[in-house]
Amino acid sequence: MSPNSNNKVFWYFRNIMVGIDQLVNTLFGGDPDETLSSRMGKSNCGVCNFICKLLNFLEPKHCQKSIEEDEGSKGVF
Repeated sequence: MSPNSNNKVFWYFRNIMVGIDQLVNTLFGGDPDETLSSRMGKSNCGVCNFICKLLNFLEPKHCQKSIEEDEGSKGVF
């Protein structure tokens, strides 16, 4: 199933996954409007780098592409 504007089912599930991603990031003390991938892409921790390398198998440079420069300031940790 390829992402396109006519595929409402794809976008429905994609949006749910982004919401879950942001919720998990918030539960770990991150900015509620930032995804884990964005947060890990900005980080220099070993675990984050390892997870980003795993995600590279799904999408090359996933964490780097996911970085949201305007998000992250509301994180607690």
